[in-house]
Amino acid sequence: MLILLWIVVALPAGIWAAPQKVGALGRLKPSRGILAVGVPPGNAILSVLVSRGDAVRKGTPLLAIQDTGQNKSDIALAELDLKEAMTATQKAIDIKQIEVTIARMEWNHASAALQRLLSGGSETYSAQGKEDREHVVKTSKSKLEVAQQDLERLEIEREDRVEKARMKLEAAQKKLLPTVVAAPIDGTVLEILQGAGDVGGGGPALKIADLRQMDAVIEVFEGDVLKLSPGLKASITSKSLPAPLSGRIVSIGRIVNAQSRNSEVLIRLDDPGTAAKLINLEVNVSIDLK
Repeated sequence: MLILLWIVVALPAGIWAAPQKVGALGRLKPSRGILAVGVPPGNAILSVLVSRGDAVRKGTPLLAIQDTGQNKSDIALAELDLKEAMTATQKAIDIKQIEVTIARMEWNHASAALQRLLSGGSETYSAQGKEDREHVVKTSKSKLEVAQQDLERLEIEREDRVEKARMKLEAAQKKLLPTVVAAPIDGTVLEILQGAGDVGGGGPALKIADLRQMDAVIEVFEGDVLKLSPGLKASITSKSLPAPLSGRIVSIGRIVNAQSRNSEVLIRLDDPGTAAKLINLEVNVSIDLK
């Protein structure tokens, strides 16, 4: 006779329950990111005014720079423009002054001739002769007035042209004066990538970040994303960390990467101090779903 025995084994409570944690890999980074500070193209770095690790406030001078190359050409051209404005217009004024002098002499001569005619009495000249002399006086006076007006116009044009050329030269010269590149935010200098003598346009001169708020950016598998919600607690660990860090989810990405099938989740750390010393450190993150 065959006897069947059924053995019932008690299993620990919750062994068939859904997992209570989600794990993922991530990296530590400043919440506001890392800002690369550059130098405008054509500007040379005269000196670096900060050191790596310095805490700076927004507006703190970071670099002393000076425009080079093209601006020197601008100064040379502005100097030529100013010289030309002063010499070329002066020649025109000199010529016009001669014309004014000649016109004044002609008017004086015509006026004197008329006076001589009139001083002899009406019996010594004809009406036609008097009219002819008066016409010469009137014509020479008009010629003098026109020449004087032209001279005044040329002098005004000269002053205007010289002033514009001088302003252009001063603007170009100011660009050669040292200027500073200031910190765009309150933060800490992370790296200095260029030094005195380097010319802008080839990449960032230094990097700066606000380390008062740090995040762990993790990649969560698409199958676990809907299990997460803002506010859930997370534990961040690494062999490089002296102790686990804690934080909470602040945002969950809506886009799933087509290749990795992961979505980005942002965890704000409770204490940024340690994480700020290990930017980009790869970490293991465990999110408590309870």
